[in-house]
Amino acid sequence: MGVPLGRRQPLSNFRRRAMATREECIEACLQCATACERCLHAMIDMQSDNDCPHCCRECIDLCLLCAQASARNSRFADQICRLCAEACEWCAEQCGAHDHDHCRECAEACRKCVETCQQMAA
Repeated sequence: MGVPLGRRQPLSNFRRRAMATREECIEACLQCATACERCLHAMIDMQSDNDCPHCCRECIDLCLLCAQASARNSRFADQICRLCAEACEWCAEQCGAHDHDHCRECAEACRKCVETCQQMAA
């Protein structure tokens, strides 16, 4: 017999941690997409000697996809998280090479996203 309506069984530590990791990943992805959007906007009329701001465009799309897939517990969330981590790592390297505040903030958000996406995909 199931659990009566309105009464939930306590979550195991494993499930609680998995939910926390998923929520951390979603939050990191959304923050990263926002930081990348700001960087992309700021770099529109600026010269760049590397793949910034092109990496930001890729990162935005993959971070939003990753957040959406994680939120719905998609069967492909692990693969999407791995790809998102790869794109964010590339973006962190590219934006991290610049001295602009928006690039440094973008690189930092990307590094955080890499960390949480790798945890989700593990």
